[in-house]
Amino acid sequence: MEMGDISYQQICSARTVQSDQKGFFNEFFLEVKEGCSDKWLKHYFSQLKSNEARILSIFSDREVCDTVLGVLENVAPVYKGKDGLFSVQRRAQADKFNLLGDFKQALALANLAVMRAPAKDVDMAVDNGLSLAMAYRSRAAILINLGNGQAAMSDLKLAANYGLELKENVDYYIKLAKAYALMGETARSEISLKIAEKLSGNNIALRDAFGKELSLIKPSEKIESAVAPPLASGENPNLRGASNLVKLAETKERGRFMVAGDHLKTGDVVLCENPVAACLSPNYYGSHCHHCFERLITPVPCVNCSGIAFCSAQCMGEACDSYHRFECHFMDLFIGSGMSILCYLALRVFTQASSVESAIHDANSMYEHLCAHIESRQAEDYLQRSLMAGFLLRCLQKAQYFGRRKSEGVNPTAVELQVGAALLGLLQVLQYNAHEVFETKITEEHHFEGSKVVYVGAAIYATGAYFNHECWPSVARYFVGKKLVLTTIKPHQPNEVIAENYGPIFTKTNLKERQRSLRGRYLFDCKCMACQENWPTIQKIDKQVRFRCLTANCPNVLKFPKDISKEVRCARCRKNVSLKTSVAKMIQIEELYRKAAEDMHKQNIPQAIEQFKEGIEMFFEIAVLPHKDTIIAQHSLIKCLADGGTTFK
Repeated sequence: MEMGDISYQQICSARTVQSDQKGFFNEFFLEVKEGCSDKWLKHYFSQLKSNEARILSIFSDREVCDTVLGVLENVAPVYKGKDGLFSVQRRAQADKFNLLGDFKQALALANLAVMRAPAKDVDMAVDNGLSLAMAYRSRAAILINLGNGQAAMSDLKLAANYGLELKENVDYYIKLAKAYALMGETARSEISLKIAEKLSGNNIALRDAFGKELSLIKPSEKIESAVAPPLASGENPNLRGASNLVKLAETKERGRFMVAGDHLKTGDVVLCENPVAACLSPNYYGSHCHHCFERLITPVPCVNCSGIAFCSAQCMGEACDSYHRFECHFMDLFIGSGMSILCYLALRVFTQASSVESAIHDANSMYEHLCAHIESRQAEDYLQRSLMAGFLLRCLQKAQYFGRRKSEGVNPTAVELQVGAALLGLLQVLQYNAHEVFETKITEEHHFEGSKVVYVGAAIYATGAYFNHECWPSVARYFVGKKLVLTTIKPHQPNEVIAENYGPIFTKTNLKERQRSLRGRYLFDCKCMACQENWPTIQKIDKQVRFRCLTANCPNVLKFPKDISKEVRCARCRKNVSLKTSVAKMIQIEELYRKAAEDMHKQNIPQAIEQFKEGIEMFFEIAVLPHKDTIIAQHSLIKCLADGGTTFK
């Protein structure tokens, strides 16, 4: 490898640990690196053979331990706390805008009031501890005016859960009646209204006012959530989330990778898998649910911190009962460190686990079965990852992940050392096996024109990690929430590789740049067909068709005949072949592509998908890539399939 490529590789590797160079972890790493001798780094640390030995070394070796311990001893909780006074002020502003009819601004302010409001057991100094309950009640009133009965109902229930007095509370039951009415639950609306009337001393005017106000409210449009598609031929019992039509293969050169176990048709769903662990990027803490990645409309906060939000009480409960109770008080510390999303992911494998032992087992299993390129790592890379593992371990100690410690010492116990070593293993594995989770941003006017992919987080998938790269993939990848979906965009024969794409794609990037990128980021030389045949980028591909020879078992391809009425002699099998039928089919294929493109433009997406699938299936019966129109059709099919995943306007 050339010197320039080695430098590029080191830069790529470092970015998978520290994504923000302004973070304090970079200073920590440089301080340790500059404080140790080259002799120690190259002739001692680089010779250590296990992750456990590397972790033990940074905590105990005289060359570095004083610096390491000096920094890690200062690890302490840093997070956005609650602010009752701020919440009261935002709530008052929200109520004012609600009365003025500016419901959008009112909702934005009410969301801030909810996020910063302390729960009853956190702060009794403001609102007698009812700040959170009152913030939910105010937001429910705004949501009713917006016509969102379901969200209003959720907020009213949360207001009650956080201490809102229901006895003699006429206003609460009126809001409840309105929320039920907006949801179409007439019977429950009537019951709630009767309770309100009874509590008000059978006030007759109450019902008239209720009916008049309700008639002015326009129910909001229901937002349909994306639904994960079914797997082709059911789930494989040996591969979590994979179709029965695929299997795992292994070679010395390629390692483990996915192939077709049977014939696959274009459009077959070969993977629909939940992640082993997934983390939302800090850039999206204010706009997405921390747990399920759904876009936030009415955020539900953690009761202890204000730095993250959830889409529902259910997501909040699931997160706070597992991983967030250990991460909560350190969220701003993680952000301030500048650590990459892969570091969050490594930590999450532990914080979400049911026990320390199960987390160690899962982490070590990934390190054993997934590619980590341990033979190619430099001492400096191992040092950087060891220090990050040590930092994450210290955060777990301070969060009482291991229970209450008898001393405040930094040095790890035997179990903590195992966790540190497992974290170090994950930081190596995730570099090459994690997926970026994305959603598709679409415009109000059109699903495809002007649409773009937005990366919101990262995840590790047990089966998804086994799909190898090719510079033109044979599957479309999209996400339903955190669930990874892979669908074929071409037919596959048994034992044919099912290929993903890791970023560099032949349609946009030339061979030299793709190879450099893949070597630097993933440490391999790609030998896919696009690379072997050096396919030109999409602008330079001509429309020439390369037809398959029609002689049985002949792998040769033939150029488009100058005269379709005459037979063509195959140079491989030495037989004369008529391509008249193939040319006729190609005309049909082009017509299917044209109709599919029209339907795509009209946003008749199911029809477009079916026509693209039919045309692509027919193409691979008679011809081979690269073919410009077919590549465009496959790319269009990818966009149509992704429209069935998580999208937002």
